Amino acid sequence: MTGVGRTARRVAPVWLAATVVAALATTATAWLAGAAGTTFAVSGKQIPLGAFWFWTVVGALLGLAAALVLRERRRFVRLAVAGTVLSLVPALLAPDDLVSRLALVVAHLVAAAVLVPAVASRLPAGARAAAPSVAQAA
Repeated sequence: MTGVGRTARRVAPVWLAATVVAALATTATAWLAGAAGTTFAVSGKQIPLGAFWFWTVVGALLGLAAALVLRERRRFVRLAVAGTVLSLVPALLAPDDLVSRLALVVAHLVAAAVLVPAVASRLPAGARAAAPSVAQAA
């Protein structure tokens, strides 16, 4: 089995569980913020509650792809942190009001706090082992 296949077998079950937890957590965060009066309006239109679930799963899929490509904890965490920071840009710019912006930032950070450590825990800590050269294999 290839390195990617081995990584997928280690990461996928934890990733799936973390994705469900993160999606539930972000949706619950949005629901609680909405119950407290947050509008989540962008250009006058409300972000539907289901969008929180959907976009959390999309982000988790991107994280899984990164984990399978990088196959190393430190590099994955660096990329995941950078991706989380970039994901905050529209959350800070798009909503019509400050409270919605803050609630969206919290939702992004909740998702990252669940997903990144869970996936990173299943990746090797050291650098990927280099493929043996032809001379080493002989």
